[in-house]
Amino acid sequence: MMHAVLMAALLTGNAANASHGRYTGSPDLTLTTQMVVAGGGPSNFSSYKLFSDMAGSHAAAEGRSLAARFGAYSVAQFFTTFDQFVHLAAVQLGSQHVQLPKVEPLSGVLLAQELYRAGIMPDHRYDVGYMLEHLLSRPMHVALMNAVNNDPAFGPAKNARFHVILTAAMQDLHHLYGS
Repeated sequence: MMHAVLMAALLTGNAANASHGRYTGSPDLTLTTQMVVAGGGPSNFSSYKLFSDMAGSHAAAEGRSLAARFGAYSVAQFFTTFDQFVHLAAVQLGSQHVQLPKVEPLSGVLLAQELYRAGIMPDHRYDVGYMLEHLLSRPMHVALMNAVNNDPAFGPAKNARFHVILTAAMQDLHHLYGS
């Protein structure tokens, strides 16, 4: 199973440092903030809340679909890893004295569409790493992946699964809502 997850990550270009596309522009801190707000805010962020907000009435079915494809444990670990990524990003942003802008919340549908668009590379393929770099910057994305990879509670395998499951969830929402 682990081999299949890692191979899927490599094939989709979403494992740590395996992405073929690099976003080198300025981060979209407005979209980043909208995502964090939808998840409960910086101090109370929950990727489960974010997912529920974006999937809306489809959240339970999508959760079952992800669990059927990746296993319930892997999906639960995905949410834990996502929460850790956001926590580490908040720490990094704070240490760099980056202030997130005040934003109007987006509906879950619009947020899912905007996040998906943020992951569209110049060759028109979706890449979750590209999306994360669009939200935070390439250097911060790499630093966060390294921090998670080096954390014994997470590590490279859980990081790779996080990228694979986030890709699947974002693609599912895209198929559900379109652009």
